[in-house]
Amino acid sequence: MYSLQNYFLNLQQFFNHYLPLKNPVLILAITLLIILFSPLLFKRFKIPGIIGLIISGVLIGPNSLHIIESTNSFELLSKTGLLYIMFLAGLEIDMQEFRQNRKKSIVFGALTFIIPITIGYLVCIYVFHFSLWSSVLLASMFSTHTLLSYPIVSNMGIIKNRAVQIAFGGTIITDSAVLILLGIITNVVTGEMDITFWIKITVSLSLLFFSTLYLLPKISRWFFRNIEAQASSHYIYVLAVVFISGFLSELAGVEPIIGAFLAGLGLNKVIPHSSILMNRIVFIGNTLFIPFFLISAGMLVDLKLFFNGGEALMLAGLLCAVGIITKYFAAWITGFIYNFSKPERNLIFGLSVSHAAATLAIIKVGFDIGLFNQSVINATIILILISCLVSSFVSERAARQIAVLEKDVVRKTGDKIERILIPVSNPENIQRLIDFSLLVKDQNSSEPIFPLSIVEDDADADEKLNIVRKVIEGAVEQISSGDKKVEVLKKVDLSIVDGIVRTAKAYNITDILISFKAQQGPSNLIFGNISENLLSKSKQAIIISKILQPLNTFKRIVVVLTPNAELENGFIRMVVKLNSLLKQIGNEAYVYGNKNTIDCFCAEISDKKKIFFKYIIVESFEDFEQVSNPKEDDLFVLATARKQTVSYDFHVDEMSKKLNKNHEFTSFAVFYPEISKTLQDGRISTITSPSLEQKIEKVKHLTEKITGIFKKDEDKEI
Repeated sequence: MYSLQNYFLNLQQFFNHYLPLKNPVLILAITLLIILFSPLLFKRFKIPGIIGLIISGVLIGPNSLHIIESTNSFELLSKTGLLYIMFLAGLEIDMQEFRQNRKKSIVFGALTFIIPITIGYLVCIYVFHFSLWSSVLLASMFSTHTLLSYPIVSNMGIIKNRAVQIAFGGTIITDSAVLILLGIITNVVTGEMDITFWIKITVSLSLLFFSTLYLLPKISRWFFRNIEAQASSHYIYVLAVVFISGFLSELAGVEPIIGAFLAGLGLNKVIPHSSILMNRIVFIGNTLFIPFFLISAGMLVDLKLFFNGGEALMLAGLLCAVGIITKYFAAWITGFIYNFSKPERNLIFGLSVSHAAATLAIIKVGFDIGLFNQSVINATIILILISCLVSSFVSERAARQIAVLEKDVVRKTGDKIERILIPVSNPENIQRLIDFSLLVKDQNSSEPIFPLSIVEDDADADEKLNIVRKVIEGAVEQISSGDKKVEVLKKVDLSIVDGIVRTAKAYNITDILISFKAQQGPSNLIFGNISENLLSKSKQAIIISKILQPLNTFKRIVVVLTPNAELENGFIRMVVKLNSLLKQIGNEAYVYGNKNTIDCFCAEISDKKKIFFKYIIVESFEDFEQVSNPKEDDLFVLATARKQTVSYDFHVDEMSKKLNKNHEFTSFAVFYPEISKTLQDGRISTITSPSLEQKIEKVKHLTEKITGIFKKDEDKEI
């Protein structure tokens, strides 16, 4: 018995001597092990990984085992994670969906602010008998919510769901209102409320919105365009923007999480959602910074509060009940008004019920200015833990149900597995080709992108193949850190085109992406150039691109829809790619086409009200170049068709050549939809016949080519 007591005494002395840990290297090592193993362990018990990190924080925190103490470095990483959550929430909002659901977001934002603060105020006044300003401030805490379950929704792949977009929109409305109210109450209690305060907060908030939503996109577009070669600097720039915006938010008198959210909105159109940079941002945030914040949130919890008497438990119980029930009312009413499904209604509730970031800010400020006592702090911490648990469980279950339903819809509507082939013989432009393919690729597809290193069979074939392959693999390494899959292929063939066609058949390729420069040079006058031969010998969709600057730096996107494009077999798949491209890049998007074609385009992207883009109806594209006025920062996207097909239009098909000749610094991409058979198997020459004007134009082109024979051939590039 004595030896056992002695053992525990020695063990206690050991812990008292060595804990909490002081060595920063050891603290970081243990925290990383928790981030690694905690989600894996708790998922075995069907507990979300987020909850595992929070509970781990409870166990290692100063109120439990006291293994780790919240040091300055730990708080820095935790603060970064907090800002990161809000930044990602703004960055990954689908602005097209948000515009479509803007009214719903405003309604939900108003409900999730008014209902909790009203009921909370009545409870604080008539149940707790708090003072006026204490009741107002504590009641406002119920209106806030932190998108703590955002990683769950992101991992499920349902970010674009309308319930998620409405929850995102409601977040900025209710949190902004609460945090501005916090600044007002603070100044009232401290006696600093005067006309100067109102002028200061109005001017500072106006400057904050102007700098993040107007100036930031312009500065970022310039930065990404001029610092293109240094890929790592792009991420450092984004991280700096988050902290600078947070600091400007503090200067404006509101919490830095508002600045981080606004920074995400400002960079939303500058960073495409399928880009390599976005992949880095999400990967590093979910892997490192956000877990630190979750662990630090758990470290605030003191389990001994449950044993300190009935009063503390009653206060904590009422706070939890009010915080959860009022958020459920707001989500239920929103779902009832707009006829949402039960999983969507539950997902809105799950995303909005968690109290963490803004709640901590309110309670801390209220405690500092004397409005709250220690019991309120303790009860609020319990509310944070309970609400985060409820949020994680409800969000994961609802998100899984929605994901299953959406996958069923995709499985029923999608009849082909998308596979993109990028043939490359000159690797100079491979990086932009891969970037472009990521933007048009179906985000629900798990298929990799297939860069093809291909050269003609000659004495130097092996050496050329190795050079191309090394450059391709170097470009591929930049996107292999996350969930973007790339499979590099290589081939030597007597004919470049035949090699591409055979590879496309062998790998069931649906789309082939090549560079426009392959069309240059008159040496192919007799046999035709690579793109022409590829169009005639293949049935896959072909995309020919000439991209002269980073894709996230274009200011205007101009889409040209060839007449009768809606009659092509591959029209729907082409529209999906065009819509994905338009949503992710450019401030302005213009869509030109005939009325019937534009109507079908809008129907396919669910834009019946025609609010997503600017639509311009044209009858003829003969003088389109003068109407559109191409500029250097424009990207022209030409949806054309193969010759002698139902939607072929000579003027649209020749538009890329005119742009290349008359506007050499304007970028463009030409989309040719897939066909059911190769043109050799079944031409439909009875549908269209070249006009006299087209024949005259062809004679002119033939003359130019003959003249160019005596000039030096340009290098080919695919």
